Amino acid sequence: MNSLFKRLLNVKGMVVEDVRIVDGPMRPEPVLEVRVRPRAGMLRCSRCGRKRRGYDRGGGVRRWRHQDFGCWRVELVSMMPRVDCPGCGVVVAAVPWAEPGSRFTRDFEAECAWLMTVANQRTVSGFLRVAWRTAGDIARRVAGRLEAAMPSPFDGLTAIGVDETSYRKG
Repeated sequence: MNSLFKRLLNVKGMVVEDVRIVDGPMRPEPVLEVRVRPRAGMLRCSRCGRKRRGYDRGGGVRRWRHQDFGCWRVELVSMMPRVDCPGCGVVVAAVPWAEPGSRFTRDFEAECAWLMTVANQRTVSGFLRVAWRTAGDIARRVAGRLEAAMPSPFDGLTAIGVDETSYRKG
């Protein structure tokens, strides 16, 4: 079952511990809750990204919204260990499925950003069942991540030529 859910979730570097459907009075709809943990030896500082020793088991459970499975809303749930980093101090370990500080998985954020390219923000927020402002924040975060990863078109530029005749014509 572990390998099946790892494939369905499309997340590397994790171990699926348990899968269950959670329904209660505080939830508007049932949620498919997948309990996961990072693989052993994969603890990294969430700020600098270097491999570090574990400090403790963390302060509690964290949840990340993942892409829906059909009509089921999916949440990844994990206890988050902390690491002791000489440069950053004691911080929560990075997880391979989400950015630090985000409540959504990378796949969910990529889906939201792609949908924002073909539909308006209100439609995307209704389709993904997130707040309107959250959809915009996700799109900005993904765009910033892509912009940081792309090389600048002006890298290595040494000179720019301007044709003054064409410039005068507009």
